[in-house]
Amino acid sequence: MIRPTYFQGLDIVPGNLELQEFEHDTPRMLAEGKKGDGLFFARVAKALATIDQEYDVVVIDCPPQLGFLTLGALCAATGVLITIHPQMLDVASMSQFLQMTSGLLSVVRKAGGNLQYDFLRYLITRFEPNDGPQAQVVGFLRNLFGDLVLTQAMLKSTAVSEAGLRKQTVYEINRDQINRQTYERAIESLDAVNGEIETLIRKIWGRAVA
Repeated sequence: MIRPTYFQGLDIVPGNLELQEFEHDTPRMLAEGKKGDGLFFARVAKALATIDQEYDVVVIDCPPQLGFLTLGALCAATGVLITIHPQMLDVASMSQFLQMTSGLLSVVRKAGGNLQYDFLRYLITRFEPNDGPQAQVVGFLRNLFGDLVLTQAMLKSTAVSEAGLRKQTVYEINRDQINRQTYERAIESLDAVNGEIETLIRKIWGRAVA
């Protein structure tokens, strides 16, 4: 299932609709008292353990829903990064989501799930610095969560949208296709966010940042 990408050293496991079988089959097996090849929330970790020595970092991108796959990913993870769009409706929605997640994870923990994280951070995304209400929300989040909010924020950019339309990353898109300043702001923001996350990981590893 692992596929190479155009970036050296970066591989990907694409998601597909067949993953929904796991969401459908798991509750049926639980209702029937079957465990299959183990506890459902341990299956992602079990799969990752088979390639543990081949990669430095594995990033699991979860949908914003509390399905069985998301619970499995949370049990497999050693760090959690939560993205927040700085608008009050989104913050309120995130709060409810986290409360529900906490309740479900407490049940998983009692059942033997491994929920030990080296870090948990919040990342501000689609941020518009010149938007007054958004800036207020960001200030509120930093006051509430302190250092748990990453210093860098990912800016809202048409470069990201343009790259998505072309099924590319911002790093791959042709610079001539968009405004130069727009492109440079997007790259600068993306590099800053990625750099902060990399620094966080290296500190956990006990390694100096190059």
